[in-house]
Amino acid sequence: MKVTYIGHSGFMVEWEDVVCLFDWVEGELPETDRSKRLYAFVSHSHPDHFTPELFARCGAFPRRTFLLSSDVKAALPKGDAAALVRVSPEQHRLFAAGKKGVMSVTTLRSTDLGVAFVVNYGGKTVYHAGDLHLWAWPDGGAEAEKQMKERFSKEVGKLKGLPLDAAFLPLDPRLEENFWMGFDAVMRTAEVGIAFPMHMWEKYGYIDSLRDMPVSEPYRDRIARITGPGQTFEI
Repeated sequence: MKVTYIGHSGFMVEWEDVVCLFDWVEGELPETDRSKRLYAFVSHSHPDHFTPELFARCGAFPRRTFLLSSDVKAALPKGDAAALVRVSPEQHRLFAAGKKGVMSVTTLRSTDLGVAFVVNYGGKTVYHAGDLHLWAWPDGGAEAEKQMKERFSKEVGKLKGLPLDAAFLPLDPRLEENFWMGFDAVMRTAEVGIAFPMHMWEKYGYIDSLRDMPVSEPYRDRIARITGPGQTFEI
């Protein structure tokens, strides 16, 4: 399985015959066999996670399916024969993907907007958080932080003990001293093979900041060192 970082929260995950594209909003799509079946996932409608340009950008894949969170109101361009599936939180769907059988997609409820995705295909499981994160804003107040932690723990608890070959997790510098908390919680809940920080607003230095913190000692060697768009990883 090959993972390519495209930018912000955008990643492409490739199997032998299937491609999954998550939250693309800008940048060139990685070179790959366009005859593969493409599944393009959109976690929610925020402009740093979705643009209608996605439909045209994926046009080179004849076999393509768009899985859009139900809050995304955009429709396929007129005449586009691609499949469009709208998903809501707490759903489980099966898709006839390719040589390795069906692809399963399970959604979690975001703590902001939309969904997070758990995708299994060909014996590999990947998790894309979207904006499901512990949004503990430093100036948000103690009660708001308490409620956020409760909502976040409820959703992330659904990942308890789940083997995730790859997990795409927010590491947002805007949370200041709380930037690490949501990332850390997922790493201590699921069985993550390799974690890919995202939603960093190009401040990649926060990856090493987390790796240098004592709290990351149990998993720091499983944090991918992302340095910029186009970087690839083999899993």
